[in-house]
Amino acid sequence: SPVRWSRLRALDFRRNKAPEWKLNGTYSTNAYSQEAVELIKNHNASEPFFMYLAYQAVHGPLEAPQHYIDMCQEIAEPNRRIFCGMSKALDEGIGNITLALKDAGMWDNTLIAFTTDNGGQIQSGGNNWPLRGNKNTVWEGGVRGVAFVTGAGVSEPFTYTGLMHASDWLMTLAEGVAGLNVTVEQPLDGMNVWPAIVSNKTSPRHEVLLGLTPPHYPKHVRPDAPGFVGTAAIRIDKWKLIIGQPNCSLALHPSENMTDDRCPSGWVHPTGIEIPPPDNPSLVWLFNMDEDPLEKQDLHAKYPDIVEKLRQRIEFFNSTHVSQAIPGVDPASNPNNFGGVWTPWISGEDIH
Repeated sequence: SPVRWSRLRALDFRRNKAPEWKLNGTYSTNAYSQEAVELIKNHNASEPFFMYLAYQAVHGPLEAPQHYIDMCQEIAEPNRRIFCGMSKALDEGIGNITLALKDAGMWDNTLIAFTTDNGGQIQSGGNNWPLRGNKNTVWEGGVRGVAFVTGAGVSEPFTYTGLMHASDWLMTLAEGVAGLNVTVEQPLDGMNVWPAIVSNKTSPRHEVLLGLTPPHYPKHVRPDAPGFVGTAAIRIDKWKLIIGQPNCSLALHPSENMTDDRCPSGWVHPTGIEIPPPDNPSLVWLFNMDEDPLEKQDLHAKYPDIVEKLRQRIEFFNSTHVSQAIPGVDPASNPNNFGGVWTPWISGEDIH
């Protein structure tokens, strides 16, 4: 029988390389916030510092101390209420970090960048309304993230709508903010977007590859599936092209069920009601994102030349695409072999 760890409980929390047992049972959002506050308190304010604080919140599983959830009683939907409680804990933690910076006299010389990594998972309390789609899709509800920067170097508030990719953060912070000269052997995908962000000017980025995944449907799941069904999405300036199945559904086109596999392709209202998408057997979509950010008006039949231009860029990226490899579960990885702690079990020499 196949090896499965779905019911296995083990520690997956470390301080540097050592398992951190004393925090076992502590809500991680509070643990991260307190650690950040202590680091700020103990830092020499005359020296610069960089802090990367990667909260687990508001990612699943849906969990929060009850007193945070009690702050959200006006929300009827249970998952959304817990999600709100998780957000309350996160907000409290960031507030405490802000106060610590001010108490240490570092606030006026500190830049804070706050960002998500993807759109919300609707079935786990998230919501992307009025955007279309969900996490694990290439609709805007899945790929458009929210972020803000505040503090030193930022003057007047405004909303920036230029293109920026997650890979741009390195160059933006290192070159744009810190003034470093980043040199590497291989060219980086990221760009320095800081001059555009801070002055609300045109972004230097004109292209974002949003997805390039060849999903495989096993015959025992879909006997009629053709094997690999290419899926890709790209944004170039105002145009966005989607080719193939745009989400993680086992369905092969939008007229089939899209909501029972956590990947709706329509517009899901905060009440949980989905406005279903129109049928599109062609599996090609083209949108003008300047005029139609909600992805309601498919223009692929009207502008075949633009479709072909964007498709060629997809083929360019696909020419060097390395398919994802997902190996099976190795029994040697069982954390019970390491005192109940999730632990690397293969040395570098053994990886091929």
